[in-house]
Amino acid sequence: MSRVGKKEITIPKEVTVDYNKSENVFTAKGPLGQLSVELLDFISLEITEDILKVNIEKENIKFQKSMWGTTRALINNAITGVTKPFTKEVELSGVGYKMELSGSNLVLYIGYSHPVKVDVPSEIKLTLKKNNLSGESINKQILGDFFTNIHNMKPADPYKHKGFKFPGRFYKKKVGKKAK
Repeated sequence: MSRVGKKEITIPKEVTVDYNKSENVFTAKGPLGQLSVELLDFISLEITEDILKVNIEKENIKFQKSMWGTTRALINNAITGVTKPFTKEVELSGVGYKMELSGSNLVLYIGYSHPVKVDVPSEIKLTLKKNNLSGESINKQILGDFFTNIHNMKPADPYKHKGFKFPGRFYKKKVGKKAK
């Protein structure tokens, strides 16, 4: 039994939900936009006035159990996203390292011989304050993937902590060679 999958989702009053059983697609519309989630064949939804419940066909099949909680989380993120945008932040530290926003691109100067240009998805709104980049979007998956890709271009060095760091995450600093 999936603990996450069993939980009911409360639907806010400003959100309208739609479940197309023939195409197996869930859609949430809210003040910030519209998001849809494609469901697997064995997943069904029960929608009452303000409560949504996710069900599966057979609880003793491992794949169905694992996708039960995942699907419930995706639906919950869609409902939450159309009411309040998700935010993510990353900071860049290091001498000579910097970031610039130019149009729909993010230009990174991170120690390579050339600047790195990254295309920003249209769903994400970025703001840059010195070396802190923050973004907000109604789609949690796109936002997380974008910031993870940025972080993985130059993760924080364990010796000098040069590179990208997520605020609030602990980065262990290693000691370099000691003088004798």
